Order: sequence, then C-alpha cells, then structure tokens
Amino acid sequence: MPRLRGLLAAAAFTACAACGFAATPTRHDALLAIAVLEKSVSSPEAVEAARTIVTYAQASDDVMVDIGPEQLPWAEEKWGLGDGRELACQSMMLASFIAGNVRSQIKNDRAEDDTYSGWVFAIGTYNRLRAKEHFRSPSIESLAKMESDGTLLRHARDVEARASQEEEPPEKKPLA
Repeated sequence: MPRLRGLLAAAAFTACAACGFAATPTRHDALLAIAVLEKSVSSPEAVEAARTIVTYAQASDDVMVDIGPEQLPWAEEKWGLGDGRELACQSMMLASFIAGNVRSQIKNDRAEDDTYSGWVFAIGTYNRLRAKEHFRSPSIESLAKMESDGTLLRHARDVEARASQEEEPPEKKPLA
C-alpha cells in the first residue's frame, strides 16, 4: 500500500501546490483541461492540464471522486520504467481516471462518483502511453478486457457500492 499512498500524496501535493499559485479552476477550466488530455498525454500542456483537473476535483463541491486501491488497481504495479518515468505515467493515469470521472459528473450535472467513466478514460490514456513507453499493466488490461466483454460497468457499480458502504457509519442498534 505504500506505493498507492505515495502516488496519492504526489497528486495531492501537485494539486495543493497549484492551488497556492493560482485561482481554483472553474468548471470551464476543468473541461478545457480534459480536452487537452484527450488530445495528448505526453505534451507539456498535458502535465498542466492534469494539475488543473486534480485541483478542480479536490477543490470543487460540484464533483466527488473516490480514490482507493479498488479504483486505481494499477497504482501498486511496477511497470519496469525508470522511477521518474514510472511516477510520471502513474500520475498521468491517476489524472486521467479523475478526468473521466469529473467529465461525466459535469456532463450529468451531478456530484456522484463515476468510476466507470474514470476507467474508460484511463484505458484510453494507457493505450496512448503504451504507444510511447514500453510497459504493461495487467490491471488496466483486465479493465480493458471487461470493457470489451461488456462487464466493466457492472464491476464499477460493485466497486462504488463497496466504497459507499465503507463510508457509511455503522447502524446504531436500539438498547432495548
């Protein structure tokens, strides 16, 4: 679990650092940043777009993104890239997951986690990153297989249901 914590800490640091230097991104800013990631995930603009998206997701009450080991199964993987490249790819995968999740919520005007949309965006990012980097993620490939089999949406709903159960306080039983 330390690798997941490290990735999340890096993302949080990046987002918080961005918050300190600029105004909180607007919904429009987030959508523009998502469009940048749709075009390219390896450009200098993509790095700034990723920061904008993560900052927006953290700062805005208009969206809610659950992040944990079930939502980011690839975060614990070693891809055989150099540490700097691996962290950069992992961070872009995280930002892409958040981008897909956030875009769905903005489009539907509902602050409700959408793991499925996050995974679909992340699968696209993975395919584009693999065109430039030589690595393999068994967990993302498993998600892509579920998508092609038509079972990814059901899996996402199961993950969301488990996450919401973990967040609910235990039910108090009557004393008598």
